[in-house]
Amino acid sequence: MKNTKTIYLVDDDDDDRMLIREAIESIVKDVEIVEVMDGQELLELIAQTDIEKDLSLILMDMNMPRMSGIESLSILKSDLSLRHIPVVMISTTSNNELIRQAYNKGINAYITKPVSIQEYNHLAEAINVCFLSNYPTLHPVPLSKNFTTQQILIIEDNHDHWELMKFVLNNSMPNIKLTRTEDEENTLFFLSTLLKNSQPLPELVLLDLYMPNRDNGLQILTAIRNFFAANRLITIPIIVVSASDHIDDIKDSYRNNANGYMVKSPDLENSLAYFHELAYFWKSAITLPKKV
Repeated sequence: MKNTKTIYLVDDDDDDRMLIREAIESIVKDVEIVEVMDGQELLELIAQTDIEKDLSLILMDMNMPRMSGIESLSILKSDLSLRHIPVVMISTTSNNELIRQAYNKGINAYITKPVSIQEYNHLAEAINVCFLSNYPTLHPVPLSKNFTTQQILIIEDNHDHWELMKFVLNNSMPNIKLTRTEDEENTLFFLSTLLKNSQPLPELVLLDLYMPNRDNGLQILTAIRNFFAANRLITIPIIVVSASDHIDDIKDSYRNNANGYMVKSPDLENSLAYFHELAYFWKSAITLPKKV
């Protein structure tokens, strides 16, 4: 996979684009940012680009002239050749129904548009860790009291890998509840039991891609998404975790509706920092639909 990442920044507000660009370029290494005015221009640009050779990220405003973010999102996610491109929607709206609609149509995450330089930097850090598979390079972020009740479901068939992930997460976030499942049947039974007994569902799912092969991992990803949809559950982020940085593994995970893709590090210390910040940013920077 090439080192330089391409980000399409889609927003009709010149000042917002400038602030987001400056924040990202100050934090993310080896990044190319392409500024786009609206959804229509984005689609026209993509049509002229060999997108299969370029793993991109789209940062897109919701409210734009000519074609809104929701409209262009619908077109992107209905085209199999474009569905692999992760889309993060950035908007000022706090309308829960619009946020829910955006997730239902396939966004990977929703982030409230920043109002301060500090918040723009926070946004850039979240994008760097959660969507560009870049390991943290800044000072460690603190975990707040909000993490004391968080439950993470880890879907991992390799016992040694599970023990390593458990060690890393328990050292980084000692108050978080960890649950492991090993296959599709076990995972769906666990989720069904929680739902039947009115118990809280996991707030984050970490799914190993090779279970033991990638087709099994993608099948589990699809099965979980179908389970959520059939039971009309709120969005629960699913992060695919793999030692593979192969472009096809990343694209196919996104095509099957993963929220993010994390490349494992063979270095334990790096993994600890990555998991720590991944959980932090999903909790502090990314907005999910509220229960209605």
